[in-house]
Amino acid sequence: MSPGIGRARSLAGLLALAACAGTRAQAEPVALVVDPATSHVRLHLGRAGLMKFLGHEHHIEAPIAEGRVELVEGDPARSSVQLRFDSAKLAVIPGSEPAGDIPKVEERMRGPEVLEVARYPEIAFASTSVKSQSASGSRFRLVVAGSLTLRGRSFPVEVPLEVARDAAGIEARGEVALKLRDVGIEPPSVAGVVKVANGFKLEFEIRARAKDAHP
Repeated sequence: MSPGIGRARSLAGLLALAACAGTRAQAEPVALVVDPATSHVRLHLGRAGLMKFLGHEHHIEAPIAEGRVELVEGDPARSSVQLRFDSAKLAVIPGSEPAGDIPKVEERMRGPEVLEVARYPEIAFASTSVKSQSASGSRFRLVVAGSLTLRGRSFPVEVPLEVARDAAGIEARGEVALKLRDVGIEPPSVAGVVKVANGFKLEFEIRARAKDAHP
């Protein structure tokens, strides 16, 4: 065998080893479970109309029924998140409006005009992409794009998040401005003069940990 052929085979062998090492070095997803007890998703809705001063804003808690995060260290684009909500459990945050009004607001919210919970018992979010904007140590900023399924229809949404990573899992916070009509809901009104504003704010505070981790 000539020296040239030997060197070529050696080079090919080194390249193959490097490729294998790169494959082994690629981080595997870490499965985290969202903790519903310490996570919050809240909706803040304003008021509009000719006599909006007679109405009041609504602040709604959307408890997470279950959620899962697939976290890939150093490669956010391969990470993902899924959340599921029981639509009948969305409720006015206690103390955010007169106690006597809360039952009426919740009944209307869960009825056919808004969530129609009898027909659509679940609301879901599934990410389609995750983009990293910046990172500093164990903290980083992301934009999570995904599909929000509401009343049997899916709508695209993007949520900017600030994420902190620790040994147990992650804590993510963020908020995004949306419009009711963009997610298939016509803003409810009273006598046509006081209505819920079309625009609303959605706030996230998500804690996800490995199954065997403790808060």
